[in-house]
Order: sequence, then structure tokens, then C-alpha cells
Amino acid sequence: MKLFNVHGIMFEAGKDFPTQDIEFNSTPALDLADAKTTKEIIELRMKYGAEPDELDIHLAYRFGDYVVKYNLVPSGEAQKQRAKESVDGHPDGVLHEWLRKFYQDNDAEYLFQVQLLENLDDQPVEYAGKEWDSEKYPWQTVAKLAIPKQESFDKKRNRFWVDDLRIDPWHGLVKLQPLGSPNRLRRIVYPASSSYRRQHNGRTEVNVGSFDEVVGF
Repeated sequence: MKLFNVHGIMFEAGKDFPTQDIEFNSTPALDLADAKTTKEIIELRMKYGAEPDELDIHLAYRFGDYVVKYNLVPSGEAQKQRAKESVDGHPDGVLHEWLRKFYQDNDAEYLFQVQLLENLDDQPVEYAGKEWDSEKYPWQTVAKLAIPKQESFDKKRNRFWVDDLRIDPWHGLVKLQPLGSPNRLRRIVYPASSSYRRQHNGRTEVNVGSFDEVVGF
């Protein structure tokens, strides 16, 4: 998620554009729990050559004077009803079309939540492989994200998002600083990976400063 018109003291990597990047993924803990584990997993994959599993990230961040994890929860009635339904996974592309049709026909709403750090011994920040217990440390809603019905798979916009735009948690406010060794690793790996990929694909990275600069709207 990329927020626009953000003002304040920014990290050096994003100081020239007023945006805040936030990443969301689907699991509460991270397989690549720290820098050492990340190195070991990458070495094993290079050695044995298996196609990598999808890995999801759920890391800690500063939230002003607090430390939190973020969450995004679907809350619209249409979304709740759709969650009760299922669809055959074949033919290929059926899930893509199912999701596309939903956003064409329905508004969507998500709760933006934070989980506060209250006990560092029980809620590790450096090691991202342990889930913070939501029974002990409940999620708290601090904002809502509203998405009006729209064409969610516009080809030009998707190509711009995938090939030109980059989401980086170090593009944003110092007071929302990414924490933990996996986040520090991302500070180095993300720009290097982006540069390599775009160099070989013949693309140029675009850092938009306002929503009007996003292609496809």
C-alpha cells in the first residue's frame, strides 16, 4: 500500500517524494526470521534447487512512541459473504476472474489495525519467527481503508505497478521506522534487487509523488 501526501521527516531513500509505503502479507510470522536464517535458507535453495515457497512477512515498526505490527482486515458485508463461498481452482485464471468481478460489482472496506508491543520478552522484534499472541495483545483498529468498485485489473496500471513502481518500507517517515534484522536486510536487498531486475528488463524505476502520477486511473 502506498499513501500519498505524507509530510514529515523521511528516511534518506524516500526523502524526495511525500509517500509512505506499507507492506501486507498473509501470515503472522516470518520464515525468514532473522538475517542469519535468511542466509541459511537461501543457501539451501541454491544447493537443492527446488522452486521456493511463497514467504510472507509480518514485521515490527515504530508507530510514533510505540512499536507495533500492522494488520489489514476485510470488514465490508460483501466481503464477509464472499469469504463463505468457494470456487473450483480450475481452469487456470478462474480465481483472477472471480476476484476481478467482485471488485467490479462491490465496494470494499478494510480495517487498518495495529498490535502494540507490550512485553519484549514475549513479543520479539529482532526475531520475526514468533507470532505475537493476539489474545494477550489484541489488535486495535486505528483507520479504515475504503475501496470503491472499480476495474481492479487494468492492464496499463498493473504493468506500471509491477514493472516500474517499487514498494519499499524504507520509503516513508522516520517515526514509522521498520524494525528488526529482516527489515534492516530489506533496506539493502530491496533497492539492489529492484535495480538488477529493471536493468535486465529494460525498465526505469518510477517514484511517484502523487496519485495523479499513477498510470491507469
